[in-house]
Amino acid sequence: MSELLFISTLAGLTTVIGVLITLFIGTPGRKLMAFYLGLSTGIMALVVAVELLPATLWKGEVYGAFLGMVMGFMLLKLLHHLMGMRSAGSDSTQARPRHNDVQEWRRAGWMMAAALAFHHVPEGIAIGAGFQAHHHAGVMIALSMSLHNIPEGMGLAAPFLLGCMRERWILLFAFFISLCIPAGAWIGGFYFTSSPQAVTFGMAFAAGAMVYLIWKELGPAGLRMHTLSAQFGMLVSLVGMLLLHIFMI
Repeated sequence: MSELLFISTLAGLTTVIGVLITLFIGTPGRKLMAFYLGLSTGIMALVVAVELLPATLWKGEVYGAFLGMVMGFMLLKLLHHLMGMRSAGSDSTQARPRHNDVQEWRRAGWMMAAALAFHHVPEGIAIGAGFQAHHHAGVMIALSMSLHNIPEGMGLAAPFLLGCMRERWILLFAFFISLCIPAGAWIGGFYFTSSPQAVTFGMAFAAGAMVYLIWKELGPAGLRMHTLSAQFGMLVSLVGMLLLHIFMI
């Protein structure tokens, strides 16, 4: 459990890295962001296809796997719908001021912060459930979530900066939001060890949540920004994951 909390905390803190990039360097260009999102999309898709789904179907019943995937997918969909955030960390990272209403931008920042906090809990659950399936699966999920969280951190910082909030407060908020991932990982690691059925459900839940991120968030956002760069990022992720499997097996 201690290793799970350590790795999930590191994954959560990459949100702070995204905030730091925006605060001190600025938002990357569209081509670089598209490549980065494509890289994250490819890694996450391969984790689902190579790690989670085979382990889920091997360890449990098809019904439990299907139920877990549907619930994971629908939870992410519901959270994004309720918070009005279809693409956290993608289009929002390219935000530009439409007017000088500081309070309006701060409200947008608080909405983004709430969305990320709710968003990070099921991400943490996915990491915790992955560790219960296989240590390697948990590490790969944490890696994919880490890459995903950096552009989300960029999206968090942008509206607060436009709202003239002090940088140290933005960093503090990002830090507390990042702790939602180890909290979710603790839930996943604690609950999904209670029975073989719970392990199956947890892995399937993680797969469903990640499929939503791939299909509705990361993939479309990267392709909208720059199609070729996003596709190149997906290709690089495929080669990188193959190399990781060769050296880690």
